[in-house]
Amino acid sequence: MSTVTIRETFTIDSVLTDVTSVTLNNSGGTAGVIRNDTSAVVVAAGTAVPKVSTGVYEYTFTEPAGETGLTYTYWVEWEYGGETFRDEKTVAGNTGTLDTSRSTQKYLEWIEDHFLPLQLATPQATIEHCLENAIRYWNTHSGHKIARMYDLPSANTFVKIQVDADMKTAVRVLPSQQRDNFLKNNPMWSLLGIMPLGSMTQDLIQLSTAYQDYQVYLGRDFRWWFEKSDDPEVGGYLHMRHFPSVASKVYVEGTKRITKTEDIVDEYIEEWILMYTLALVKMVEGNTLRKSGIIDVKNDGQELVNEGKEEKKDLQEKLKQDARWTALIRRF
Repeated sequence: MSTVTIRETFTIDSVLTDVTSVTLNNSGGTAGVIRNDTSAVVVAAGTAVPKVSTGVYEYTFTEPAGETGLTYTYWVEWEYGGETFRDEKTVAGNTGTLDTSRSTQKYLEWIEDHFLPLQLATPQATIEHCLENAIRYWNTHSGHKIARMYDLPSANTFVKIQVDADMKTAVRVLPSQQRDNFLKNNPMWSLLGIMPLGSMTQDLIQLSTAYQDYQVYLGRDFRWWFEKSDDPEVGGYLHMRHFPSVASKVYVEGTKRITKTEDIVDEYIEEWILMYTLALVKMVEGNTLRKSGIIDVKNDGQELVNEGKEEKKDLQEKLKQDARWTALIRRF
């Protein structure tokens, strides 16, 4: 039977910190973990979550025998500094397969067309495995930048939001405020003779309002930390402290993950995936030709293997270089 592990980390100013206690318990005290399909209780309310290291707590439960593809909702309740907090989260069980639901036909056709007029000895199922291997390598090594704007659920100084599943990590977080048109909403400036001064005055006004925004954030001691999801199909959680009260949205820059159901449309990502898959297929095809060589019949199997290895190495290096921007971002 398969198991599911719930892992919770607690940090203050990005430093792992122990809390007083951690339990699985919903607000009504009726359940700790439930199945989403039947709402049956899987883990009882009030079940303690053991500490495994500083600031890290884990609890493992066994899934129903013979069932796969289940999802669960759980409530983690913790005490810290004399206060009690609770989060509701979801976790996926064992899927029983590595298969994805994305369409692979266009990728298979592109790979096969690349070798025309030759007929590949590599079966389509193996090419699909190469494609998924390319996507998995991308997900674990890429630092491709994506950016999203999220509405805030509340105006509290402590805010938590869940990011999209395709955002692997958060790298930079900026509070965002909707600014009104200053001249339009303050017609007295025109009556006082300011408007005729032209674009120079408008620039000064914009600079003034920008400085006012800057002053709002000064002294707020804004801090954030990202809680990565263990399930690649569920988005992680962004925790923020001392969020400016005037901000209504938050801008998040992070790194890209390709989900199992995603049809890749980004040209850069699609090109890298195709070229990396092609390199893997060349290695597989070359090995097949090399092992099936016939006496007095020349084939270039080894040459194809070497070509695939070289292309694979170049693509991995390119991916590494593209991820360097994450090391240059500094949290404020």
